[in-house]
Amino acid sequence: MMNASHFMTIPLLALYMSAHLQFGAAALASVMSANLLCAQVLPVAAGAIADRMGSHRLITVGLWLRGVGFLGFCAFDDVAAWVGAAMLAGTGVACYEGGLYALFGRQPKASLARVFAANNQMLNIGAAVGPIIGGLAGLIDPRIAFGLSALVFTVLGIVSARSDAGAPVAFERQSTLKSLNAAVRHPGLWRLILVSLPWFFLFPQLYVAFPMHGGKLAGPYAVSAIYVVNGLVGLIFLSLSKRWWVSAAPALLVVGAYLAAAVAFASVSMVQGIGGFLVFIVVYTVIETILLPAFETMTASLAPQGCQGAFFGVLSAAGALGGGAGYYVGSWLILNRSVVETWWALGGVGLTGFLLSITLLGGKRLVRLPSVR
Repeated sequence: MMNASHFMTIPLLALYMSAHLQFGAAALASVMSANLLCAQVLPVAAGAIADRMGSHRLITVGLWLRGVGFLGFCAFDDVAAWVGAAMLAGTGVACYEGGLYALFGRQPKASLARVFAANNQMLNIGAAVGPIIGGLAGLIDPRIAFGLSALVFTVLGIVSARSDAGAPVAFERQSTLKSLNAAVRHPGLWRLILVSLPWFFLFPQLYVAFPMHGGKLAGPYAVSAIYVVNGLVGLIFLSLSKRWWVSAAPALLVVGAYLAAAVAFASVSMVQGIGGFLVFIVVYTVIETILLPAFETMTASLAPQGCQGAFFGVLSAAGALGGGAGYYVGSWLILNRSVVETWWALGGVGLTGFLLSITLLGGKRLVRLPSVR
């Protein structure tokens, strides 16, 4: 539901702010940045809190904050109110994910790959369904999508508050500072962060370079097609390959996925027409479906007992830095440089990830987990 809400509303937010509310570029960027920074930086604190207090209440609060934020998008039309609503919605994501990933990380290490693969399946369902609902709502009034999200998350918060989901999972409580200190001082986590930064840079192109390039090729309808293909292919690929995925070494998957990313992004410079670009989206989605759960699995395997939330929070904060750079550089490339320069530059980022993963995850540093069959 969180991912469906994201893909249902994020494309509509920018459109509604520019076309209906007449927000300027600075106002629009402020709203989007407030949401992004709260969603990806605050998990550092949220994860540490989950290590100290448990996940259940944090997940519940996160769902409600997300709902209140989207209710604000429906009710107000001035910039300050929208920035505040974006901060609430982003903080809701931070609380929810801080609690959720701490809970996932406490599962037995032998089942981590299976847990994060299943989570990725759910995310892909949301990515496939969300754009369809958002597109239909956008034909009438984008506020319908905002209101629907507000209602869904309010109800989910009530269900979470009345549920004991996650309560039976035992965990070793850690003080917030001790948990954060363990994450910040862990050399293996910093190696993993360096390896993941190129991917965090490339991932935002799904919202910047991809829709802008697709729009140039086939108009606005290409944008919805990109997101639907992304969600459906991710769901199908992981469903078909899950048994293989959970038994493979995550670091080997990362190395192979980065090499594929370097070739795929550079090859877009030679693509003619929307059909060829959608083939690239299929390849990109397979890469995404491999990399995201692989990084999550390795993060959970590195974290000492009771510090899982802080480890995921630090990784998320690093992802915000890489993602912010990806938003700005990707939009600058697509608007100011040629097609060849843009996609070769992005392919170079994938090649950087390949070289980093070979250097920092290879040999004795290779992260291996017990096979799950």
